[in-house]
Amino acid sequence: MKQWIIAIGLFFSLVPSPVLALQLILPENAYQGDMFVGRVLPPATVSVGGTTRPVSPQGYFVIGVPRRQKTDLLVLAQVGNKKTLKIIRILAYRWQIQRIDGLPEWYINPPPEGLKQIKEDSKRIRAIRQAKPYPVPLFLENGFIKPTQGSITGIFGSKRILNSKPRSLHWGVDFAAPMNTPVYSPADGIVKLVAKDMYLMGNTLIIDHGLGVQSIFVHLNSIEAKESEFVKQGATIARVGKTGRATGPHLHWGISVGTIPVDPVRMLKKSVFILP
Repeated sequence: MKQWIIAIGLFFSLVPSPVLALQLILPENAYQGDMFVGRVLPPATVSVGGTTRPVSPQGYFVIGVPRRQKTDLLVLAQVGNKKTLKIIRILAYRWQIQRIDGLPEWYINPPPEGLKQIKEDSKRIRAIRQAKPYPVPLFLENGFIKPTQGSITGIFGSKRILNSKPRSLHWGVDFAAPMNTPVYSPADGIVKLVAKDMYLMGNTLIIDHGLGVQSIFVHLNSIEAKESEFVKQGATIARVGKTGRATGPHLHWGISVGTIPVDPVRMLKKSVFILP
């Protein structure tokens, strides 16, 4: 009997233990300009369309859907030899057209020195967006709040026609507000940039919310937050202004996932941050 028990024990010790399946938790579909959180269990590397996304120790990652995305997204998770692939169906979004007339010529066609500064400013912003992000999603528990009070006068993704001439798309949301209206941090984060006198954006602030998600605040009159400072959701970080290329006092707020701009207003309307 004892030998039989030992034999049974030896048999089970030789049977490989079951390997946990690689779970990839994602929505089935998303719209152009959306941002959403996914999760991989156990934590693994995640790539979207061949581009690797940062993953938190708990397995969370963030995907931004480009405004011009016309095909479905392929999300691949891998740990060791285990792989799992999911397809997210991308839905078209109805974009608006915004026409603004009566603008000064420099607003539409900057002089050569202005174009040079615009290029330098863009390079600086892009470097911050491509830098290694904070590894934890600081926005996950509480989501985002409005960064200021005021009515929305410009929406994300709209086609802009300035003085009857088509120009670049609008990559954020504009809130009209009186000069020096407080600007609040929409979520916890770390200040990555405090810049003054950018050609188009004027006084500009960037906050890293983790996993590649960043907020940018443009046309500020003054900035109260300091670079490398940790700011809590709701903390006053700046004041509304009209610096840079602005026709009046307002706040331009943008959200990006890596280098992909997404619609900030959608972050306020629904919870895209709660997953198992």
